[in-house]
Amino acid sequence: MTDVKPDNVKSLQKKIILIVDDSSAIRKQVRAILEKEGCVVREAGSEIGMLNAMEEYGQCVQLVLMDLDLNAASGFDLIGRLRAIEQYSKIPVIILSQHSDREKVSTARLAGVKGYLVKPIDPLLLTERLRQTFGSM
Repeated sequence: MTDVKPDNVKSLQKKIILIVDDSSAIRKQVRAILEKEGCVVREAGSEIGMLNAMEEYGQCVQLVLMDLDLNAASGFDLIGRLRAIEQYSKIPVIILSQHSDREKVSTARLAGVKGYLVKPIDPLLLTERLRQTFGSM
């Protein structure tokens, strides 16, 4: 018997995703999950790193996975900065956070994020949320 995967698994192939997290361990973990699914991964560890990556890869980035608690900035501030730049304003954002309180989740929804995942990251939940997000685009 062959291992047959559903068609939607292919939907992550070659998707360009930017991970924004100040933890190199988290970036490494998420990168491994995404690359296993065939994604092209870019990384940033800070606000400046994210802005530089967006400048370099720009509209090629198809989705941003972002931590809320960066060393020098709030993820909500960064989402606002992305939304204020026309060519990046429609790029979907999924939050990766250690916070699960309702206030943060509610604020994230109001900011227009496409998903909110709590660390530690569940690989199956992450890939399913990505498929849902890309499937709705």
